[in-house]
Order: sequence, then structure tokens, then C-alpha cells
Amino acid sequence: MDPLSHGLMGLAAFSLKYSPSLSNPACLGAVIGAIAPDFDIMTRIKGDYVYLKHHRVESHSIPGILFSTLVITAGLSLFFSEFYFYQVFFWTLLGSLSHIVLDIFNSYGASILYPLTRKKYSLNLLMIYDPVLTILNFYIIMFRPRSIGEYGGLGSIMLVYLLYKSWDRKQAKQIISQHYEAGYRIKSVDVMPGEWHPLKWHYIINTSSHHIVGDVNPSTGKIDTPKKLRKIQNAIINKALEDELADYFKGFTPFFHIDLIEESRDVIVRMVDLRYRVKEEFKHHVSFYYDEHHELMRSIFHPFKLENTIEIYSKKSVDAH
Repeated sequence: MDPLSHGLMGLAAFSLKYSPSLSNPACLGAVIGAIAPDFDIMTRIKGDYVYLKHHRVESHSIPGILFSTLVITAGLSLFFSEFYFYQVFFWTLLGSLSHIVLDIFNSYGASILYPLTRKKYSLNLLMIYDPVLTILNFYIIMFRPRSIGEYGGLGSIMLVYLLYKSWDRKQAKQIISQHYEAGYRIKSVDVMPGEWHPLKWHYIINTSSHHIVGDVNPSTGKIDTPKKLRKIQNAIINKALEDELADYFKGFTPFFHIDLIEESRDVIVRMVDLRYRVKEEFKHHVSFYYDEHHELMRSIFHPFKLENTIEIYSKKSVDAH
């Protein structure tokens, strides 16, 4: 989720019980706590390679939010003469938990069980920015006091909305499966929210011969023009997959395709993250450059677009030392 959605969620959580006021340290703690897990953006100072390795991992784990909650609470105590530590700690922690819950509901997920595992858990239901959730949060913040019936109504609306999204995703998966099952041996179909369109779902199909990526609108049954990527079997691909950078990329995304690009003398093995696209181009890539003897010459990480290059390994640099 974007920082605004997280901050609104923290403020709305506090507003379920009290009138929101940023002069109240508990309210302020709920808002800061709801944004705090994304302070891992500071690791971007060391570059996108480090940032994407740590984003939604340590700071989004249970130990991580307990630590950040303690730091935020202690920090706020320095600015208020009347301060109830445990109350502020509770609301700051609740704000942080709201952040983790929202991230789990979208396609990015969160490593809540770190350091036991770096796996990101995701329910793939909500977009990065969700308009329904935003409207509900604004209502909770702006309109007080509320009756028990209103609380029940708000909870019911949210529950019905999540159930609808779950049902809509199942419809999307069914449409996609039926559309492709005649022409391909389907191994798996994964469906996740479109990044910005509330009625569309992004799908990734793993077949015996291809990866197929596209968007589907269950309300109309329309399937947008997909990308069909043929799978390639080659010994040099297996060699690339043993590289440390390949391990990094496999930990970064569970959905990737591997291309083999043969040039006059060199061979390029390119891993592609299938989850996110900008103007029909995939965001994240990794490239391995091999010479005619299949010796690794360079390995490069391409964050956010293929034109961005972070050199991870260079044989020339190694030989120079």
C-alpha cells in the first residue's frame, strides 16, 4: 500500500475508539506506527539491490514491528509532558499491525515470520491503492460518535467487500483456465490484483511450454492481449540458476521467466519478474553474460526497468585484482 493509505488506516484504527487528534501522542503513535515499516526505504541509500533485498522483510516482521513500536513510543515520550507509555505503545503497535495486514492483503506480501523465513506471505486481494478501503477509513475518521449498529455496518461492509474480491478472483481464475486449457498443458494459474484498475486482475499461467501473462476483467470476461513467453531448456540456464544473483532473484519473486539471447559471440541468460509491468514492459530483470566458452563475464541486476543496471559481478574487475 502507499504511505497515505497506511497512515489513514492507522488514524482510522485509533478513531474507532477515540476522536482523532494529532496532539494526542497515542493518536500520533498510531499514524507513525502505520507508516513506520516502510522506513526500510532508507536502505535505498545503498542502492536498489540492497533496498529490494530488505524491503518488506525485517521491518515487516513481528520482531521488526515490536522494535519500531518501542522506538517510536520512546521517541514520542520526549515531546509530551503527559504521557501514558503503555497506552501509546498499544496504539503504535496497532498502527504497525494494520500496516502488515494491508501488505499481506496485496500482491507484494510481507515477511512476517522473519528471521525464521524470508518468505513473503500474500493473500493477493487488494490493490496498492484501494478506493473502497480509503472511503471507509475517511468515514471512520470524519464521522463520530457512532452507534453499535454503525460499527456492525462498517465491519459488515468490509467483510462483504473482501468476500466479493475473493469471489471475483476465483471468477478470474476460472475464466483464464477455461480460455487456455484447450491449447496448453496448464501447471498453475496465479491471479493477483491489477496495480491500478479495481475491476482487473493480473494473471500468470505456468504451462509445460510457456509462461503466459496478462490481465482479465471478470465482469466483462475480457482478456487483454497477453504476453506468451516460450520456455527454453539449456545447460547454460541451469548454470546461471546456480549463481548467487539468481538465488537473490528467486527469493525476490516466486514468478519468473528465463530467456536465452544468443549474440555473435556471447550468450545472455535473462531472468524476468513476471509480477509487475509498466507500459507492458516488465519491471525487474537479471542478466548473466557468458562468453563462447560459457564462462561468466558479467552479471547485472536491472531494478524497475531494463535500462537500469547494477553490476554485481565482472570478470574484468576480478582479474584486475
